Amino acid sequence: MLKEKLKTTNRNYLKKNALYILLIISNVILFTGLINYYLNIGMNVDIETIQNASAVIATIIILGFISIRLPNIKDMGDHPLYGMGALVLICGIGVITSYFGAKLSIPTLLDPYLDMFKYLSAVLIFILIATNLKSFKEILRGKFTKKNQLVCLIIFAAIGLFASYVHMSINDAPANIRCLVVMISGLFGGPVVGIPVGIISAAYRYSLGGITAVPCSISTVISGIVGSLIFLWNDKKFPRLIEALILMFLFTGFEMLMIVLLTPPDISFPFVKDIYPVMLFASVVGMLLFSIVIWEEKQKRNAKPSDEELKINGIEDELKGNNKKIKEFENEIEDLKKEIEDLKKERIN
Repeated sequence: MLKEKLKTTNRNYLKKNALYILLIISNVILFTGLINYYLNIGMNVDIETIQNASAVIATIIILGFISIRLPNIKDMGDHPLYGMGALVLICGIGVITSYFGAKLSIPTLLDPYLDMFKYLSAVLIFILIATNLKSFKEILRGKFTKKNQLVCLIIFAAIGLFASYVHMSINDAPANIRCLVVMISGLFGGPVVGIPVGIISAAYRYSLGGITAVPCSISTVISGIVGSLIFLWNDKKFPRLIEALILMFLFTGFEMLMIVLLTPPDISFPFVKDIYPVMLFASVVGMLLFSIVIWEEKQKRNAKPSDEELKINGIEDELKGNNKKIKEFENEIEDLKKEIEDLKKERIN
């Protein structure tokens, strides 16, 4: 039994790796195409812009390192380093914002991301409200009943339609987070939820029309399938945070590649150039926030049992006690039967 389980785990591990390799290849193809596109149209980037960009990247790495390490420092207790680290992080963000706000055209650079963040926030609010429903909490506990899956399917389908309808335009190119919603539905509820949500969202996207209707619809269906496969290969559990982020990062690149392959090059590359950074930002940040919510819910469940779980445990304990009493009564009855048999034998003799 254990050997079979290990074999299944190894097979699932290999399948996941194969899927990730395919996604990585698709991203390499996309980046190669974008680099060729930029080389063909020419890029006028001055030295100062490169220096500013490199400074931004270096600063993000440093601040990211500090923010990741802060929880580890906090685990040490009320250590002064934790407060100092938080202060450094806040001051660093303030200084960087002020400096690059003066050096670069920050409003122009950040406007698309801020607009996308508004749409992302609206979608995430609906998802977060949904995660408080009983059906969602039971799925987190591994109870995949038909009722729970149906509730999740209806809610994610509605959110997927909303994410398709509500979008922002970047140079007349529509950008949305539909695939993020469909991917989350597959990772959370499996194929029973993810694939139907992908088909429903894809059908609605196709009905909206446009030159990218076909590639976007295909990508939507595939996102539901990919999320569902990862769910199955991950022992029917939502993946770890880092795996979920990598998956969303790679799949967004795959989504852009579908647009490049299924639309004319003179349209697809300018289209992808405009929407890819913003959609990548929204998809990864959205997956990050949802993964954190899932992690917190699991922590709460592991740390403190719910009232319903306490009732169930109480009933189970009571049943165990009753079973013991029943066995005792059965033993007493057997003893009485033996005594009766002995009395009958004595009378006969």
